[in-house]
Amino acid sequence: MTTKDTADKQPAEPAEGACPGCGLITWETGGPAPAELIASPACYRLYGELLARDYSDPNYRRVHQMNVDAYAAQHAGGSSRREVQMVGLCLVTLCLFCDHGIDPAEGPALHKQMVAHRPDLTPLAPPPQHGLMTVADVLTARDAAEHERLVRQWACQVWQAWSPHHATIREWNAQALRH
Repeated sequence: MTTKDTADKQPAEPAEGACPGCGLITWETGGPAPAELIASPACYRLYGELLARDYSDPNYRRVHQMNVDAYAAQHAGGSSRREVQMVGLCLVTLCLFCDHGIDPAEGPALHKQMVAHRPDLTPLAPPPQHGLMTVADVLTARDAAEHERLVRQWACQVWQAWSPHHATIREWNAQALRH
């Protein structure tokens, strides 16, 4: 059964089985939900499949950081210090990838630099994320080139959804990268 057979990402209204973060509807239920993200167990399992693809094939790994950042930003909502910092860090690199064309392969180095000079990341109210691409859309990729195209499209949709907070996120970037 394909992801398309098991998921419909645009519910008319919240439905049973819908991911609270992205709205992805799956027929699966059960399993562990993530501790630091607002996601359904089924959506989180699909994210695990995406990560397995990234880690098992170097041709897919190039955009791994965009995958991580897009998923975290699309499933934000926790209020703990760790959750706020994780989402904030993902948003600052999404800004760099989508607005400035930074190579996603630079993501881990950027995160390391930003953690060393971290600005004061504060909680931001997550915007609605339903109706955007989801992890299920990315999993439909037939090869590494299509995977990269879909990941970039997904990541930039998620970044645009956060537009009410772009000024704050850009200021965080300026603070973190001025060192």
